[in-house]
Amino acid sequence: MTPRLAIVVQRCHQDIVGGSESLAWQYATLLRSRYEVDVLTSAASDYVTWNNDLPVGDEVRDGITIRRFRVERGRGDYFGALWARLRSDLAANEAAAPLDRLGWPEALEEEFIRSQGPHCPGLSAFIAEHGDDYAVVIFLTYLYPTTFDAIRAMPHRRWLMVPTAHDEPPAYLRTIADMARRSPRLLWNTRAEAEVGARLWGVDHGTLVSMTVATDLVEPAREPRPYLLYCGRIDTSKGCGQLLDGFRAWKDAHPGHPLELVLTGHDVLGVGSRRDVRYLGFVDERRKFELMAGALAFVQPSPYESLSIVLLEAMAQRTPVVVNGRCEALLEHVERSGSGFAYHAPEAFGASLDAVVSLDAAQRAEQGAKGRDYVLANFGRDEITRRLVAEVEALARS
Repeated sequence: MTPRLAIVVQRCHQDIVGGSESLAWQYATLLRSRYEVDVLTSAASDYVTWNNDLPVGDEVRDGITIRRFRVERGRGDYFGALWARLRSDLAANEAAAPLDRLGWPEALEEEFIRSQGPHCPGLSAFIAEHGDDYAVVIFLTYLYPTTFDAIRAMPHRRWLMVPTAHDEPPAYLRTIADMARRSPRLLWNTRAEAEVGARLWGVDHGTLVSMTVATDLVEPAREPRPYLLYCGRIDTSKGCGQLLDGFRAWKDAHPGHPLELVLTGHDVLGVGSRRDVRYLGFVDERRKFELMAGALAFVQPSPYESLSIVLLEAMAQRTPVVVNGRCEALLEHVERSGSGFAYHAPEAFGASLDAVVSLDAAQRAEQGAKGRDYVLANFGRDEITRRLVAEVEALARS
């Protein structure tokens, strides 16, 4: 009989493009030839409200069973107040050791985790009752109560966590560090992410597995003007406010230059109403890759990434990249590949843009080849599958 495996993730739907959600689905597809795979998730698609906008119950897609559980508590103004307090308390104790910066009682930390949503008691109850039916349970990401509460309900130790962690305020919660330290196995996306885990949580175990990205080359988009490209959620938390300000400042310093900033994805900031950028809305995968291949550069301004799928996809299309060097994972991609440009402060964005604009054809080709070689060597499907299967099978035998 084929053994069963569960993957727990906060959201699951074909229209959701979040990083940890994409990683969870990819792991499900990579493992389905060896296991009967269930994805245990919430009935929400919106990470801001966590409203129950998807049917509760089971759905089968691509041979994988998706079990959705009702969200009993979403996110409201109370969470906003806790978030503000978290940031304030961290800033007030910046000189302290990571796990000493907050000083919150355990109950308040747990209240923060659950108040951000999605709180799904039915999912935890299902794990408590049926956890023994699964050879292995995989949890993504560290941040949400779907992971925190379900791990506490686990009836056995054959589970692992894929933190998808970066240096952000919730990572300083002691309860999060305790959860990571007691995890039987941890799977990291980058070396930089593992270093974040060591620095913030004091963990010294885990394996670099990561994920595979699309690498087939496409014909570049033929746009009327040269352009920078950003793909993803257009939000201040993704560094897009600084990107917009930085690009405007660069254009002011280079009057008449034809360079455009093109953005695709979920528009939280209302860029669709702006005249100084070009917003294309949601585009299909083929169009996205064509835009990547045709861009003068792909820009990733986010300070909080554990991998950045879209950055690696752009590198695979032989496109130079400009990244926020304050994000350790993004900086790792640039440094290890020997390609791309990193800025470490908002005011330095313009210099990185100057550098990429000044590349001649030979230099662009060299940048592109190095980036693509890096992606092919480290994020190919066969290699990622080998690493993942080895971790899962070792845990199943334990």
